Amino acid sequence: MRKLLLIPAALSACGLLVPIAGAQEAEKPAKAASSTTPTIDQSLEWKTAFNPKISPDGKRVVYEVQKTNWEDNAFERNLWIVDTASGDSHALTSAKKSSTNAEWSPDGKWIAFLSDRPGQIKDTPEGKKQLYVISADGGEAQQLTKTENDVNAFEWAPDSKRIAFSTTDPDPKALKDRKEKYGEYSVVHADYQMTHLWTIELAPGNAPAPEPKRLTEGDKFSVGVR
Repeated sequence: MRKLLLIPAALSACGLLVPIAGAQEAEKPAKAASSTTPTIDQSLEWKTAFNPKISPDGKRVVYEVQKTNWEDNAFERNLWIVDTASGDSHALTSAKKSSTNAEWSPDGKWIAFLSDRPGQIKDTPEGKKQLYVISADGGEAQQLTKTENDVNAFEWAPDSKRIAFSTTDPDPKALKDRKEKYGEYSVVHADYQMTHLWTIELAPGNAPAPEPKRLTEGDKFSVGVR
């Protein structure tokens, strides 16, 4: 502390105190400017838009908005929709967890998407991405699948009445028993489960979705969408 007090005294004796004071004044604006720099927390709070998809008629765009969930230590996304003429936008989904990978139906009436939200259908595996559909005009989203593993990808049929999707086959019972007894580990080229193709019909109104139909099967190859 004494050394610091001696520095201005020495400078004053040499007639250099005024320039130093001027330099200190010059530094103030710089410090004020640096105070506007966002903190790490503020940067993480910024909402970001992703994956815009234009409606078939070009009048609307659905996109993802990412925000920070501090409680669960995660980034989560929900779907928003905007009118291209007016610029008016609003949230299309607001459920817990994320809603992503939105795709318009060819007739422009529906938007299908993937979400790991808590399932509406009984016995839906927790934390797995399921296929949902929602009216482009808003309302409650309808869960279509309850697959044991994530739905990987999907594609609308040209008539907007069906959706094809792919998902990895469930682990066989022997593998589940082994994991239960010895914990999670995988044997390379032995425990890999294949991905196969399914289709599901859209039910009219609020009727429950019918069971998906499997299109491909086998343990020698995988089939994907797109």
